[in-house]
Amino acid sequence: MKKIAVITPVFNGEKFLEECLKSVALSITNDNFVIEHIVVDDCSTDNSWKIIQETKSSRIRPFRLEKNSGSSTARNYGVKQTDADFIFCLDQDDVIFQNSLKALFEYSEKQKADWVYGDFLRTNENLSYLLGQDYYGYQFDSSNDLLSSIFLGEHFFQQNCFYKKKVFETVGGFDEGIRLYQDLDLFIRFALAGYFPQYLPAPLYLHRFHENNLSKVYGRENNFNAHKEDLKTLYRNYRKSLETILVPNQLEKIQNFLNTP
Repeated sequence: MKKIAVITPVFNGEKFLEECLKSVALSITNDNFVIEHIVVDDCSTDNSWKIIQETKSSRIRPFRLEKNSGSSTARNYGVKQTDADFIFCLDQDDVIFQNSLKALFEYSEKQKADWVYGDFLRTNENLSYLLGQDYYGYQFDSSNDLLSSIFLGEHFFQQNCFYKKKVFETVGGFDEGIRLYQDLDLFIRFALAGYFPQYLPAPLYLHRFHENNLSKVYGRENNFNAHKEDLKTLYRNYRKSLETILVPNQLEKIQNFLNTP
């Protein structure tokens, strides 16, 4: 039977962690696949490790790092601990819907897709729905259209992706030197490596806005100019690869948008 590993890095997440863990524990499989929840405590100094150990769920496999190394390192470590066929990352303060993994698994099998992504909804810290803050994906026709849209600031990815472990391993996992936009960087590398996402038009999880979101702490929340600066860095990192995929008018449009020669 195929297996899905949900990877959750944890650092001082005691305030919302129980709801995250419970949401995975309540996920539906219809006995068609197995779920294991790899929870990696990144040397928390609050009660997170105690909460993880005391959570009653047969799906949880807890690990604790010896020193705080960041979420990318924790995610990479978590993936290395599993022999799962598929990976889904879920942050410590978010919650997944009961049928999300089932829907993603079935869609991936039906489409024979290595990589599937979907929508998500935003809430406040009490999980109350925020009007007008939904995220909707799009089914692109080609990898170059997808990459062009990303670097024009029209599209992005975060932890709304479901993919085969072999894809993750092929591109080398998360870049442990990046503090922000690690997920977007990873999925750009997916596309550059020739993997193309299939879009499942359905909400997958609740993304919680609160005072300690990294996007808020680092001034990225609803800040398009900051996102544009991140795109400039990513463009410089992958320019040579992009030049082999994108057509000249796409490259010119991106360079004009980013004001990058």
